[in-house]
Amino acid sequence: MKKMHKILTGSVVLSSVVLLAACSGEQDKEAKTDTDGNIVMTVGQQTQPNSKLPDGDSYADNAYRRLIKEELGVSIESAFEANGDDYTRQVSLAIASGDLPDVMVVSRDEMEELADNDLIADLTDVYEEYASDNIKNIYNSFDNVQIDSAKIGDRIMGLPGTANDFGPNLVWIRQDWLDDLDVQLDEDGNHAITLEELESTAKTFKDKDAGGTGKTQGLAFANWLTSDSHGGSGYTATAIFNAFDSFPKNYLVGEDGQLVYGSNTAKTKEGLSYVKQLFDDGILDDQFGTRTYDDINAMMINGELGIIPGPWHLSDWALVQAKTANPDAAFTPYAIESSDGQVNGVSKPGVGGYVVVNKNFANPELAIKIINLLFDEVPNSTDMETEYPEIYAYAQKSVDGSVRPMNIEMFENLSEISDAVEASQAAEGEIDIDDISSFTVKNNAQKIKTYLDDPSTADPTDWAVYASRLLAVTNVMNGVREENIYNEITPFTTFETIKASERNGAQISKLEEETFIKFVTGEESLDNFDSYVKTWNSQGGQAILEEMQKLADE
Repeated sequence: MKKMHKILTGSVVLSSVVLLAACSGEQDKEAKTDTDGNIVMTVGQQTQPNSKLPDGDSYADNAYRRLIKEELGVSIESAFEANGDDYTRQVSLAIASGDLPDVMVVSRDEMEELADNDLIADLTDVYEEYASDNIKNIYNSFDNVQIDSAKIGDRIMGLPGTANDFGPNLVWIRQDWLDDLDVQLDEDGNHAITLEELESTAKTFKDKDAGGTGKTQGLAFANWLTSDSHGGSGYTATAIFNAFDSFPKNYLVGEDGQLVYGSNTAKTKEGLSYVKQLFDDGILDDQFGTRTYDDINAMMINGELGIIPGPWHLSDWALVQAKTANPDAAFTPYAIESSDGQVNGVSKPGVGGYVVVNKNFANPELAIKIINLLFDEVPNSTDMETEYPEIYAYAQKSVDGSVRPMNIEMFENLSEISDAVEASQAAEGEIDIDDISSFTVKNNAQKIKTYLDDPSTADPTDWAVYASRLLAVTNVMNGVREENIYNEITPFTTFETIKASERNGAQISKLEEETFIKFVTGEESLDNFDSYVKTWNSQGGQAILEEMQKLADE
């Protein structure tokens, strides 16, 4: 029987001891329970439009919530469910009203705001007592960067998801179109193509209407044009800029120790000049700047685009939609090499959100126990099919991880590479699949093997795993490292709140986005690049650099 703390209320006569506790703000909290005696936990649930949930299951009722109820006696209910910006708005409304769910995932700034207003629980002691060794080791593998970022003062106020944003950025190219048009790429086999190869392929796809839709485009980019991270590089020109030794939206440390904003360098101006030439030559979508992200995604699914920039896992959540719509569609990822044959990319540790707990929730340790269960016990099971059959079934269907009540990921530093290589080797018969101890790696190996054994009948989700783990990570991400052609840049990263950015960050980001669109479309001359940089500095950019420089110096 689980211990439950109860609060004395109303007309109940309180003892002097309880009165003293009440006066000092130390009353016990009452755990809400359902009719079966399970502790009720409300969550703010992040959702995804393509969750792949089986019929009958939902975010409100699924295998993860059923497992948590069975194992921990916790009944999870959604306080709200939302995706993307809608989720952010729901979190903002909850913070503004002070009416928080028991648990939700928030950003670093939101966590700090909640802590400053004394709305969330201090998790320091429950983390130390209840977090499993494996969970602590995950944080240790990043030198505790993420768990330290969750501290306000010296107290842990949230449990961070881990993310290792490692490059290089990629372009995914329709292999079936390449085959149909007899286009050969990467003849030297180093898993990277030149800008000339990229450009000529895009031109050929458009000129030959490779998609057969009458609408085939060479390239299309989201209107924000670049990303500061590998994970956010989908539908952007980030890989092209990297080939010019440009790293937009990142704060770079110069040889003199001074920070430079990567979007404002001479190398970025070179990248903009190249993208403008693509636009002028009709290779880049003539509606660049007005197409939305969803527009480009639809173009990809409908066969209007054959070159899709994006991270190594793009096949798992985006390209698989094109594969489902057209089983003949196939994509091969490539890095883009610079003129000197190097592949440039950015690497930095990241945080995939913070799990925070309402200060009024009676059992904050349950959040830690759920994390242990979902990110340690389940994935490290040696016989998941027997121990966790519903979760095993989800894995076979590639159900999205957002279905978990805490939509974070927890992986050891660079484990994506080693895990993908192991799965690929097993699928190709170099090692025995049965010798793999990790369920996740073994499951990926089985999916890759299923695809390799019979590509024509394999499920699109099997292809997606084959494409992400074998083609992207093993062949390209690991391949350029083994070829010794990868030039890894480590920008300055901080999880501290930059006050100058809070004041002016949105303004200068809008300035950058709008000005870069004008540069590419020719609405404004690139001769004005230096003038743009001066405006960026005067509108708040210089203040941000100065504040970040102080942190870097420390």
